[in-house]
Amino acid sequence: MKKPLKPALIRRACGVGAVLLALGLTVQPAQAFKDPMDIPAIVAPKAAKALMLNVTSRGNVAVVVGERGIVLRRDFSAPEPKDGAKDQDGHVWTQAKVPVSINMTAIEFASDSVAYMAGHDGVVLKSTDAGASWTRVFDGNKANAQVVAAAKAKYDAVQARYDALPAAQQSKMDAELEAAQFALEDAEAGARFGPARPMLGLWFRNENQGWVVGSYGQIFETTDGGANWKLIADRLNNPDFRHYNGIYGDDTGLLLIAGEAGRIYRSNNFGQTWERLDTGYNGHFYGTAVLRSSTGEPTIYAYGFSGNVYRMGPGAAGWWKMQSPTKESFVQAIAQGNSVLLVDQKGRLVKTDPTGTQLTMVMNKEGKPVTGMALVGKTLVLSGQGGPRTVDLPQ
Repeated sequence: MKKPLKPALIRRACGVGAVLLALGLTVQPAQAFKDPMDIPAIVAPKAAKALMLNVTSRGNVAVVVGERGIVLRRDFSAPEPKDGAKDQDGHVWTQAKVPVSINMTAIEFASDSVAYMAGHDGVVLKSTDAGASWTRVFDGNKANAQVVAAAKAKYDAVQARYDALPAAQQSKMDAELEAAQFALEDAEAGARFGPARPMLGLWFRNENQGWVVGSYGQIFETTDGGANWKLIADRLNNPDFRHYNGIYGDDTGLLLIAGEAGRIYRSNNFGQTWERLDTGYNGHFYGTAVLRSSTGEPTIYAYGFSGNVYRMGPGAAGWWKMQSPTKESFVQAIAQGNSVLLVDQKGRLVKTDPTGTQLTMVMNKEGKPVTGMALVGKTLVLSGQGGPRTVDLPQ
């Protein structure tokens, strides 16, 4: 409930109105709200100084994404353009044409020309020109519709089983029925509120098949290049709708989702079936990285909040917490040869040793807050506060 205006504030407001009228001016009504999903990102000369939330690369091209739909592209092998947005190092980036003014949180190349990115309000965008321009292929309204439909179908199924039981046995299903009802009511409330649930990660196997994950257990799959998306949340064991913060994939069929409450979800068949791996950690994981042995066996590294890194080697039954040289959250990791390179939110770099069992600080210089990292040749591109910046890859 709003508090009533105090008399002094009312008099002040009336006084302002009187002054405007005396000057021959009128007070205009507030403009109608326009959805940021329908407002193209503003092309700005200082776009490279904006808050950038993630970065990816393909060959010599890096693309950073960030607040208000700002997307910047740079080809490190080409001469810098005369026109564009200069980053904090003085390098020129070209701003992409983006049809939304929404914070974008994740980006992934599917091929040299096709890329996808995701962000707030459940938005997923697609580019067919290596990130120069984008079109919307999915959003939170469509996501909400599928979430509500799935919750309604589950509730109806549980209710039907409940009704089919003798009255004396129905109490055995009270908790299950209540949970299904709560999930439906929560989904409907979310849909009424609008497309407010962000997507936080995505990975594409090729130009056509990919997955996007996000808050409240959202996971959608497309097999036709983003034309259609399918909710596959029922394949994962996440009854309390914990957030999915990031997704990893490779061409072996391995998919890994890093989530809330120390959970990692693993599929070995491109998302057809999943298992939940509880690490013993109760905080947020933001991503995973994988190293493979000479025989192709994976070692999985899960990284996240407060410098936590957990490792699971080939054939291991559980996870091992690694000793970390930083208490700052790790925001990104890159598998590089026989090691994993991680960056924390202050821009410091940490690397696994040759055995893969120790973490060592390899760059201790702090800078503005960092949100992501990508590799172009021997140059690291960091996204974060103040736009993109580059550092040399440590030896």
